[in-house]
Amino acid sequence: MTDNPDELVPLLRSRLVLARPDRLVAPRAWAGHIPFAFWLVEALRPRLVVELGTHSGNSYCAFLQAIASCRVDATAFAVDTWRGDAQAGHYDEAVFTDLAGYHDPRYGRFSTLLRTTFDEALPRFGDGSIDLLHIDGLHAYAAVRHDFTSWLPKLSDRGVVLLHDTGEHREGFEVWRLFAELSSRYPAFAFEHSHGLGVVHVGGGPMPADLDWLFGVMAGGGAAAATVGQFFARLGEDFAEPPA
Repeated sequence: MTDNPDELVPLLRSRLVLARPDRLVAPRAWAGHIPFAFWLVEALRPRLVVELGTHSGNSYCAFLQAIASCRVDATAFAVDTWRGDAQAGHYDEAVFTDLAGYHDPRYGRFSTLLRTTFDEALPRFGDGSIDLLHIDGLHAYAAVRHDFTSWLPKLSDRGVVLLHDTGEHREGFEVWRLFAELSSRYPAFAFEHSHGLGVVHVGGGPMPADLDWLFGVMAGGGAAAATVGQFFARLGEDFAEPPA
């Protein structure tokens, strides 16, 4: 623990970080990061959220729940073919049908499930428009680098990018490699739990105060950074996939 608990006040004053997800389905590889998703939306209050790679929707529905709970004036898009891929596995129409059946009546007024490829979706978004971009598609280096590079012009001056699986070093998983490159160019940090989640501030403008605090704490390392990591990891344990 940090020697100065007052350093962690921005975590504890969040009214949403202790909330439970309204929807939690398999697979749960991302689900351990739901408390951070809640906190991030509350801190950033993004105007436009885009997720690249949604699958069954644990991450995306967490963003939407936070937007609705905090009454953020936001628009959101999930971009996916909902056919699967070599890494996530291929799946049938039931995955999309189940997600749409939950999503549409609850969040359809501000959110769209955009069934297309990432590249095909690009022209729908103006440059400098996206405040929060979550990339969770193919995890090979060439693929994730292409996704980041292609979408970077779409990020606003407050833009934050999330990269899942920064902690995976299995064959074909090289998000860690891209994250290492980005960390040398932008303010960035990564959580280690639930396969790793990289958080990168690519916008050139100022961050909201709580988010600026978080980047400062994590960049500083030490006891405070370790406590923040443990805080979110512990909150996410109940939602994460069970141990193998």
